Amino acid sequence: MPRAFFLTLLMLQTVLQAEGRDISYSKMNPFLNVETQSPLVQNKLSVEITDASLSFEDVKVWLVRDDEIINAIPVDPEDGRIQLLSMTEQQARRYALRINHPEEAVNINFELKVVSPPSTSMNYRDIFYLVDDANLFINTMAGAMAFFAPKVDTLKFHFTEPATVTISAEAGPLDFETAPDPSINEEFHSVSIKRSQNLMKVNPTVTFTVIPEAIEPLD
Repeated sequence: MPRAFFLTLLMLQTVLQAEGRDISYSKMNPFLNVETQSPLVQNKLSVEITDASLSFEDVKVWLVRDDEIINAIPVDPEDGRIQLLSMTEQQARRYALRINHPEEAVNINFELKVVSPPSTSMNYRDIFYLVDDANLFINTMAGAMAFFAPKVDTLKFHFTEPATVTISAEAGPLDFETAPDPSINEEFHSVSIKRSQNLMKVNPTVTFTVIPEAIEPLD
């Protein structure tokens, strides 16, 4: 299993559908302006193909301003990734993305991806900023309904073997032991840890006996 899980499994994603052949830039711009804090979070904006007869090489995307094509947006032939710049709200209302296939075949997909820690120890904040990042993305998706959106306050760590997570708190180390977690895989072991505001201030070291395979934000 790869060491990176797309948040289609762990958190959230959003698909931006075209109106005819165009997607208003104002639909994408809020996601482009999401500023995450954890180094474990990566953003991905990509073409999503729902027509099995198409490949990424078949998809052309252009930046349009006031219904006039400005330039082509390259589509990665391997994963469909595209790169876009954030704009002001006023600018975004003038721009759109134009796609050479109808919305039934191709759309734009925005995802957050959580990658595994690069080593068996990290600062507490670098990990638990994932809570803020998840809530920010959820609220961006919810828009006017953000008040009713779920609020993340816990991280669930997934491992492919039994493991221990140790937080080096001032009063003494805090140890969290995993338990079997068949909800993901028969071989997986997981443990949930609620974020502490006090530990966010102190920012102790978090140590894993093995690198977690995935980290899942939970409400």
